[in-house]
Amino acid sequence: MTAGSQDYGAQVDIRRARAQGAHAHYRGRTEVYVRRLLTVILYLALWRATGMWYGYPSRFLEGVSVDPTAQKVMLYSLIPLLGLYVLFEPRRFFGYFTRMPLMAAGVIAACLASLVVSIDLGASLRGIMAVAILTAAPLLYRLRYGGAETFRALANFAIVSAFANILYTVAFPQFAVMGGSYAGDVKGLFYHKNGLGQFSAVGFLILFSGSGLYRKLDKREILRKCALVLSLLLVVIAHSSTAIVMVFTGVALLFGLRMLQKIGDSLLRSIIVLTLCIVVGVLGSYVYLTVAEAIASAFGKDLTFSGRSDIWNQLIPLIYDRPLLGYGFATFRQSYIIDQYVHLGHGVLSIHNTYIELCLNIGVPATITWCVYLIGTVFQKIGMVQREPLLQEAQAKDIVIILLIMIGSMTEAGLMLAPVILWPFLAAALPSDRPRTPSVVAARPR
Repeated sequence: MTAGSQDYGAQVDIRRARAQGAHAHYRGRTEVYVRRLLTVILYLALWRATGMWYGYPSRFLEGVSVDPTAQKVMLYSLIPLLGLYVLFEPRRFFGYFTRMPLMAAGVIAACLASLVVSIDLGASLRGIMAVAILTAAPLLYRLRYGGAETFRALANFAIVSAFANILYTVAFPQFAVMGGSYAGDVKGLFYHKNGLGQFSAVGFLILFSGSGLYRKLDKREILRKCALVLSLLLVVIAHSSTAIVMVFTGVALLFGLRMLQKIGDSLLRSIIVLTLCIVVGVLGSYVYLTVAEAIASAFGKDLTFSGRSDIWNQLIPLIYDRPLLGYGFATFRQSYIIDQYVHLGHGVLSIHNTYIELCLNIGVPATITWCVYLIGTVFQKIGMVQREPLLQEAQAKDIVIILLIMIGSMTEAGLMLAPVILWPFLAAALPSDRPRTPSVVAARPR
C-alpha cells in the first residue's frame, strides 16, 4: 500500500469521525430541546387543568362573570407546542399509537361515535378537543421519560402550587375564602373549594414517601416536606370530605403496596391484593353504613359526601333511553343541559357521579370498557415487579392515583375523560414502565 493511499484512508476516517461527532452533537442538542419542550407542555397542561387564576369570586355562582380568555389561551397554545414536538420526533410520536391498548382504542372510538348522536355537537367537539390536548401532554412526557421522572415533574408542580395557594390565601382572603353557604371554606386560586381539596389531596400523595424520614435534608427535600405539610393543611381548610377520604385511603394504599412490593412472586402478590380487595370491600361497606354518616354529618352533608344524591333518581332513567352511545361527549357537563332534565327547585351544576356522567355522555358499553381497562391496568401494575426503588415508588403512586380517582368518581363528577383538575394526573399514571435493573436506571437527585 502506497503512502498516498494511506493518507487518503486516514482522511476518510477523519471525515467519518467528524460526521459522527457532528451527528452526536446534533442529537444531544435535539434531546435538550425536546426535554425542555415537553416540560413546558406538561406544566402548561397541568396549570390549565387546575384552572388556577387570580380573582375568582368568593361566592360560588354569585352572578359574577369569569373571563375564560386566559384559560382558553393556555389550552390552545398547547396545540402548536404539541405540533412542534411532532416535528422533532415524528417516528416516536406515531409509534406510540401502535402500542395503544385495545380497550383504550375502543373507548376513543366510542367517544368519537358519540359525536354523531350528540344533543349539543359544539359542546361535544370542544370537550373532546380539550380532553385530547390535556391527555397528550402528560402521556408524551410519561412515555418519553418514564414514571420516576414524571412524578418528579408532578412533584415540582405540587410544591409550587402548595406555596402559591397558601400565599394567595394570606394575601387575598377576599378572593381565596368562600362566602355564602360555603362561608369559611378556603378555595385558594381555584374556582371552588372542592377543586382545591382534590388537587391538594393528590399533591400530598405525590409528595408523600414512606422512606422520606431517611432522606438527606437538602434544599429540595426541605421544600418537599414543607409543601407536604401545606398540602395537608389545604385539604383540611378546604373542608372537602372527599379530599380527606382520598388522603387517608391513599396513605393506607401506599403503605400496603410498599409491603406487597417486598413479595417477589407477582402471582402471589396479585392473589393477596385480590383477597385484600374483597376483605376491604366488605369492611368498607360496613364502615360506610355505620361510621360515614357521622363523618358526613360533621361536614353538613349526606352519605354521598355530595349533598346531591337526589338528582341521581332523575338521571339514571335517561341512561336507559340512550344506552349505547349516550347523549354525546361532554354534554352532561353543561349546566344548562342538566337543568333541562333535573328539576329540584334549585340550580344543579354537577351530577356528582362520574360513572353516571360517563354513561350519559358516551354510553354504557364505553363506560364499562373504560372501567375494565382501569382495573386491568391496576392489576397489571400490581403484578409487575420493579427492582429499582424510584420505579417501585412511581408504580405504587400510579396505582394509588388510579384507585383514588375511581373511588372519588362515585361522589364527584368530571374526574375522568374531562378536561379538569385530576385528569392529567390520571393520564400520566396509566402507562407502565418496563422492569429494569438498578444499574440501568440513572436516578436524578430528588
